[in-house]
Amino acid sequence: MGTTMETSEVACDIMNRLFDLDLDELIQKIFLSLDPLSLKSCKCVSSEWFHFIQNRLWNSKPARKQLHNRLINQWKFSEPFVTEYGQGMMGVNFLVCDDNLIVCGYTRGQARVYEMDTGELRYQLMCNPRSLRDYDGVQLDLGRTVIGSVTDNGFVSIWDKTDGSLLYQAKHHGEHQSVFGIKVTDEYVLTGGG
Repeated sequence: MGTTMETSEVACDIMNRLFDLDLDELIQKIFLSLDPLSLKSCKCVSSEWFHFIQNRLWNSKPARKQLHNRLINQWKFSEPFVTEYGQGMMGVNFLVCDDNLIVCGYTRGQARVYEMDTGELRYQLMCNPRSLRDYDGVQLDLGRTVIGSVTDNGFVSIWDKTDGSLLYQAKHHGEHQSVFGIKVTDEYVLTGGG
């Protein structure tokens, strides 16, 4: 019995042989039968596979329609994949994510950052540095290098995305002003309050 690596190499050799024989319709059917993550991975195998998937699937109206219909069907009828993060924490009122992190804003002026793949807690953010017993909702946004947070009680905070270190924290809208929105870009952090 072969190893996974040997099996992958054989499958790749078969696909390359199909490319050599110009069996485009068969190759298209094979790629269309894959789940979205596997199809995305196939684009990284070689430039030939990348261009085929790009041109014969994404740039082909019939193939794109088939992929679209399969996605709609999956949304409507498939069982959702459920993963729980932060067991024991209650009161999530805001959630943002990217391909690597999930950040949950809680109702007591704090947020937690979890690894997307493993669900492990990476670090906790104290978005309101004062001890709170009352409600103080946290809103969040993710940039490429920072995490921005605002609290209903007016604290604006910027955190380093890699290690959670605090870069900025203040009530720059005023002591008794609520802050209700935040947007992080590559150049700016925009907040709205009043």
